[in-house]
Amino acid sequence: MVNDLFFMVDVKELFNKYYHLSIEWTKELRKNKNALMFLLFLFLSTCFWVINALSKDDYTASLTYPVRYANSRSNELIKGELERKLSLKVRAGGFSILSYQVKDRSDFEIDITHKQRIRMGERQGALVATSDYVSELTNNLANDMELIDISPDTLFVPLIEKVSKKVPVSLNANLKFDQQMQLSGDVSIVPDSIKVSGPEDLIDTLRSVFTKSVVFEKLKDTLVRNVALKELDQVEMSESRVVVSVPVEPFTEVSVRVPIEASNLSDSLLLKSFPSEVKVSYRIGLSRDVHSKDDFSAIVDFSELSLSNMPARLKVKLSKQPEDISYVSYSPVFIEYLLEKQSNQ
Repeated sequence: MVNDLFFMVDVKELFNKYYHLSIEWTKELRKNKNALMFLLFLFLSTCFWVINALSKDDYTASLTYPVRYANSRSNELIKGELERKLSLKVRAGGFSILSYQVKDRSDFEIDITHKQRIRMGERQGALVATSDYVSELTNNLANDMELIDISPDTLFVPLIEKVSKKVPVSLNANLKFDQQMQLSGDVSIVPDSIKVSGPEDLIDTLRSVFTKSVVFEKLKDTLVRNVALKELDQVEMSESRVVVSVPVEPFTEVSVRVPIEASNLSDSLLLKSFPSEVKVSYRIGLSRDVHSKDDFSAIVDFSELSLSNMPARLKVKLSKQPEDISYVSYSPVFIEYLLEKQSNQ
């Protein structure tokens, strides 16, 4: 902040200094009429010289013309180093050349669909003779411009084989639900897969395509949106957008008591746990049936323990639970216990 203040002060001081100098210089010029007249005539003579020079119509100049390439063959891709500009040698008036230099110009399209294919070393491509485009380029120039030469005289457009395959579409979204609302099923994407085409080295490693990043907030009803796909460099996609459906419904919180069981414990031993049950809490959509204790399984897995070096408390795990529930928790996670020997009967 201090530095910015000093900078503003410096700029202000410089402005005031040069403002006052220019005022004094102007006053001096007014006093010295000869100097003022000299500068005026110098300016006018310069303008007349420039206008006279530009009025001549026998200038030869080299102009650059941007180009782009098109190819309608479905099995090929243009890839590699390309000549992006043509050098045009023209004869024209100065004003025409100046106008060309300052004017924005769209790219000149060269269609290689029907051009000859050749192989140069390990590269394959199309060969283009720029002389084929003399007429079209001339039509794009000013009427008084004469096209003398085009450089380079030949263009090589490198090509590679285009491959295609189908890949799944994945949603890149942050879903935020309103209070007491949750996802009530799988998110639907239509179409769920698309065709991608491009260079073999890219397509082979492509496993899926993603939508652009989106955020859906305060969801309280089923949402249907048209979402754009994220573009990939050098990859063509059969679709640019997909329809995403996010099913939403209210939920309720439910608790159920599930007995603790021993897993992988010798038949000669009996586990007595304290407590003997865990309380399982979960969320479930209102459109679904509430689950009973039989839909859950709470165990102590003795395959992970050594009977000769048992801990003071045992850890309980949920080994089974329904798939249509969320935010599952249970307590206690650790229990007191006794191991008793089974009596032989």
